[in-house]
Amino acid sequence: MKDQIRSHWNGRASGYDKNVRHVIFFQRDKTVWQRIFAELLGEDHHRILDVGTGPGIVANLISGMGYDVTGIDASERMLAKARENSATLHNSVELVLADAENLPFSEASFDAVVNRYVLWSLPDPKSAIAQWHRVLRPGGRLVVVDGNWYLDGQNKPWTKKLWALVSMALAGRRWPGDQNANDGGWRERLWSSNAKRPEADIEMLRELGFKDIQVTTNLNRRLLTTLDYLKWGHSGDQFLVTGVK
Repeated sequence: MKDQIRSHWNGRASGYDKNVRHVIFFQRDKTVWQRIFAELLGEDHHRILDVGTGPGIVANLISGMGYDVTGIDASERMLAKARENSATLHNSVELVLADAENLPFSEASFDAVVNRYVLWSLPDPKSAIAQWHRVLRPGGRLVVVDGNWYLDGQNKPWTKKLWALVSMALAGRRWPGDQNANDGGWRERLWSSNAKRPEADIEMLRELGFKDIQVTTNLNRRLLTTLDYLKWGHSGDQFLVTGVK
């Protein structure tokens, strides 16, 4: 499954970068996200690990805030995009090819571990979170931003399907068809496709020793303008979960 997932993201690196890079290049989006991370990270979290950095969106956001950032990803092509974006923004981000479930770092290496839109796609989320806990210093914070992207994706109500069609026109995109049709079935086998979230996330963090667990739901309201919500809101509600080692 990991090979299928890696191949998927390698193939999507260029298109995905085009879809999400506005977060680091458009001031409105950049400001909203940086405010969120500033609230969570404060001034004490100096060395930060961005897991599943993709094209380096979160890594560049928080590097631009003055933090020392390391980004890891299992996709070589995603890391290539991250390097391009970091160079364009003149940010100093260390980028490492690595598996989110097997981190190449020693214990207590980071003041915070962050990730955005990553946990849903991992075959073994508990192993990953255990690794994130391991590399955090005592008192360090984990920040998970995610959404219910593919939950019951084959049985969405007709209203959501209609919304998705309208969003294609608003965003100037072609209808992609069934996103699961050519993925080898790995999405359907993922834990997140049949989990109640963020409740499942909270339980995993608790089992793996995190304290002071806090959740923010309906994150779309803070992140998206009305037009953006019409374009992307059909994909699912975003949420944020944090915990302290």
